[in-house]
Amino acid sequence: MRRRRSVPDSLVVLPEHNGQKRQMELYFFYRFVLALGLLISFFTGIGPSFLGAENPDLHSLVVVVYLVLTLISLLLSLADIGSARVEYLFAIIVDSLVIATLMHTSGGASSGLGILLGISIAFASQGLSGATSMLAAGIATLAIFIEDGIAVSTGARTSHGYFATTLLGASYFALAFLSLELANRARTSESLVKQQGRDITSLTELNEQVIQRMQTGVVILDSRRRIKMLNDAAWAFLGRPVSAIGHPLEEIHPQLAAALDSWLLQPTNTQRHIHAQAEGNDLLVTFQQLGPSSRSNILIFIDDASQAAAQAQQLKLASLGRLVASIAHEIRNPLGAIGHANQLLRESPDLRGTDRRMTEIIDRNTARLNEVIENILALSRQREPQPERVALKPWLEETAREMVENLGLQPRQIHIRVTPPNAKLRFDPQQIRQVLEILVENAVKHQARLGEDLVITLAGGIDELTGEGHLQVMDNGARIPPEVIDKIFDPFFTTRNDGTGLGLYLAKELCDANNIRIRYLPISTGGNSFRLRFRTNRTGSTR
Repeated sequence: MRRRRSVPDSLVVLPEHNGQKRQMELYFFYRFVLALGLLISFFTGIGPSFLGAENPDLHSLVVVVYLVLTLISLLLSLADIGSARVEYLFAIIVDSLVIATLMHTSGGASSGLGILLGISIAFASQGLSGATSMLAAGIATLAIFIEDGIAVSTGARTSHGYFATTLLGASYFALAFLSLELANRARTSESLVKQQGRDITSLTELNEQVIQRMQTGVVILDSRRRIKMLNDAAWAFLGRPVSAIGHPLEEIHPQLAAALDSWLLQPTNTQRHIHAQAEGNDLLVTFQQLGPSSRSNILIFIDDASQAAAQAQQLKLASLGRLVASIAHEIRNPLGAIGHANQLLRESPDLRGTDRRMTEIIDRNTARLNEVIENILALSRQREPQPERVALKPWLEETAREMVENLGLQPRQIHIRVTPPNAKLRFDPQQIRQVLEILVENAVKHQARLGEDLVITLAGGIDELTGEGHLQVMDNGARIPPEVIDKIFDPFFTTRNDGTGLGLYLAKELCDANNIRIRYLPISTGGNSFRLRFRTNRTGSTR
């Protein structure tokens, strides 16, 4: 089966909470290792001699307690219990008390142990806000000042080390500020990277959806000519194989593989025309190298050649239509002159017998040709619809009166039926009136044998259940033969010797322009019906 491309692992973004948790675990692991190192260095004697030199008992007790506390903190952080802010502050307070005590037992600020507290502040500032980070630096500074004061008051040292202590405290604040700034920049960069990752993921998914829904088949081959990716259209063009991803192109579609070989030999001609399957679907294939080397991936576009040919045919027909309209316009003037000259000739008193019959033939065929030209020009000059809400019943009544006058019908031959009576439909009244005139005129011409017995019904309204509007033209004449029903809307198709075959075609074009579907429906009791169907909002119902 086809395999859609998944999002690359590099674009999978971890939640922000996970990054902070890992950072906290790293900080508490550092504290545990520090406590373990202080304990080992003191009890084994491998550390500096000044460690605990002034009070060994207190020093040993503090490092043991520190090791226990850091181990508990590490386990709590791994279990993700409690607030991270509280855990950071508690760790800073513990570190400040412990390291200040160790400084007291090892000779004060000159022992260099104060730098260990600076490292703790730098670590903690990565997970704290600005104010809390400065509070941590303040706690550490206060601890070392208190240690210095206690050492002098107890006689452990003869003078205050204000300068060294102040310098050390200032370094704590500097470390807190710099660490906080770096942390903020890191968070901003991380947020930007995450947003870019989400954008890239969304864009990747969008591209995936677009490619999968393309009518053009897309296939990507790797350097070994194995199928790396293909979309739905390509899967259909390749014969809907059960499995395609990872298989050589030769196994899936030998003819496409042969076309690829031909392109590799002559890469300047990127397009190939091949016969895809036994049922005879022609394919238009385009190849493209995705990279400068011959070992790069290959992109293949596959199109249905018949669709491309149909589009080309549509362009040709459009050009031909413009040409025909231009020719019809040019013929119209000389045709009018011929008709006028024939009319003058018929008025001649010297015209008799066969000659008069010839003028009648000229007149009839001139009128027929003029009708063809009028229909062609009507198609070429078709304007954009201008829909409006139309009260159906009065509009049909007015249209019926005009048809009675223009077609020489009796008023009783056209019936009007509208349900509900106050129904309103939205359409271009001028264009749809032209459609109804074409349909009624067709009924009159094709059912001429009925004479005054011909009855035409103009019906319309709105379906109460679906809200769908409709118009219908029905007659009681002979039905259209079943074998020609599928052709009646084709241009130039007619069953009458004097017909042009453009009337129903023009009616369908006008309906399509108004988003209306026109269909022929034979009446079960006898007769013909043309139904115009379209949707409408039923705002005209006023019950």
